[in-house]
Amino acid sequence: MVRVAAAVLLAAVLGICGRASAADPLGRFAADPALVSVSGISSGAYMANQLHVAHSAGIMGAGLVAGGLYGCAVDSIEGDGLLALDSLATGPCMSVPGLLGTADSYAQLILELAKKGWIDPPANLAHSRIYVFTGQSDTVVASKVVEVGVEVYRRLGVPASQIDFHDDDLPGKGAGHAWITNGFGNACDASATPFIDDCHDDQAGEILRTIYGTLQPPAAVSTGRIVAFDQTEFVAGGAAAANGLADTGFLYLPKACEAGAGPPCRLHVALHGCLQAAEKLGDTFYTKTGLNAWADTNGIIVLYPQAHATTISELSSQTILSVLNTNLDGCWNWYGYASDTQFATRRGVQIRAIWAMVQRVTGKGD
Repeated sequence: MVRVAAAVLLAAVLGICGRASAADPLGRFAADPALVSVSGISSGAYMANQLHVAHSAGIMGAGLVAGGLYGCAVDSIEGDGLLALDSLATGPCMSVPGLLGTADSYAQLILELAKKGWIDPPANLAHSRIYVFTGQSDTVVASKVVEVGVEVYRRLGVPASQIDFHDDDLPGKGAGHAWITNGFGNACDASATPFIDDCHDDQAGEILRTIYGTLQPPAAVSTGRIVAFDQTEFVAGGAAAANGLADTGFLYLPKACEAGAGPPCRLHVALHGCLQAAEKLGDTFYTKTGLNAWADTNGIIVLYPQAHATTISELSSQTILSVLNTNLDGCWNWYGYASDTQFATRRGVQIRAIWAMVQRVTGKGD
């Protein structure tokens, strides 16, 4: 998930960029602002967790796959921001869970940030419905990290009955570091691109049912459409790339939600993991996870924001001095790259951008 110095230097030499072209402005649709949820895999799970905690008043549920522990890479609160360490991100947060802090310590960090007004009051989380998954063959993020993340939610008042925790009950060797599907992707125990595994299990349905309750069966053939939209307007000065955001994001719009004649639709934000953005995989993540089929028959608009793999040339000189804190794999910012010391709060560049997208779709920001 987080890169090594050799990869940073190689990318600087090669000048890898892969930026997407800007598209039309994101539109407003008939989505209920009280029915917003989020999910993500890997770095997307960490970002989904951050978005959920930071905006707990406006997000009713979350699905975290193969990641997610709020503040895991944070070493301390420093003045007007957070000090995050790459050594924490690549160590305790991924491969050395024995060095993690306690669930109480991460819960205390959340309480302190709420006191500063940087995130919503965590008491809101008590009403959330949460799906969490960790695979026993995951070679990227240790299951213990995910388990501590679940415990933090409990310490913050989320009842156990509202947390659907799957410590990999799949047959065989268990799942790898991947989003799980019923019919698409690698072998179930793989931890390799595209980080989508066929485990004969419908994770998209499990996530959405956990959050929204009983749903209609998924569509055999989707009738909605993919909408490309301009993400640059959601970053100050249009500086999306330097802050790890692609120029273009995507949205799945069910036909019923486009017409706007019936009851308001729901909105689900789905966050890809590292190496899964459209600039790396094309349309794979936003068409192959299974979310769109469920969205089609249940009035759910799915927002697919896109991260961007930043290069040395796109970063400020201040950031270059800390070359490990770059984002060559197109990960979401859960470890403080691009000099964003507010990355885990409502003030974070990416969180602000995604939340502005949510407000645009629901019309709440009008």
